[in-house]
Amino acid sequence: MTSFTGRRMRAGLLLAAACLALAGCKTTSKGMPEEESQWVNPFEEKAFKEAEAPLPPPPRDADLIPFSVNGSGDFRFAVDSKSVSVGAADKVVRFTVVITSPGGGRNVNYEGMRCDAFERKLYATLPQGATEWIPNRSEDRDTWYRMETRARNAYAATLARDFFCDGRTVAGKPEKMVADLKAYAPSR
Repeated sequence: MTSFTGRRMRAGLLLAAACLALAGCKTTSKGMPEEESQWVNPFEEKAFKEAEAPLPPPPRDADLIPFSVNGSGDFRFAVDSKSVSVGAADKVVRFTVVITSPGGGRNVNYEGMRCDAFERKLYATLPQGATEWIPNRSEDRDTWYRMETRARNAYAATLARDFFCDGRTVAGKPEKMVADLKAYAPSR
C-alpha cells in the first residue's frame, strides 16, 4: 500500500518534469526571430484611421429637418436629410447642419462625429449665398474636438445623444437616423 506522502511526492516530481519539458519546448537564439503572437487584445486601443469623404451637394430647404437644442434661445437648427452618412470603415457620422439666427443669418457646416470618442470635426462651410463648399483649411483641420454638452447651442452633442449615437456606437443606418430626426422634429 502506498502512503499519501509517497503519492504527493510522485505527483510533485511529475509536475516538475512536465514543467521542465515545457520550458525546453521554446528555443530562441539571437539568430532566430521570435514569432509574432496572433492573439488579439479586445481591450487594446485601436488606432483610428479616418476615411476620405467627398463633400455633399449644398443643402436644399426642402430637405432640412429641424431639431431642438436646449439653451439655444431663438436660434434654429436643422440637418440636411440627404447629407447624413456613416463611414463604412471609420464609422464617422457625417452630416450637414444649418444654424439660423433670429435675424435670418445662416451658418451651414459639413461636419463629422465620432460616437466612440464623443468628438466632432468641421470639414467645410457654405457661406450665405455661396453655391460651393469651402473646405476647412485651418491648421487644426485634422483635429477632432470633444463635444460640449453644457455649452450654449451644443447642437453636436444634442445630435449625438438623441439621434446619431447609441452610447459609444453609431445608432444605426443613416435612414434610421433621418427617420428619428423626422419623428421628433419640432413644428416650424
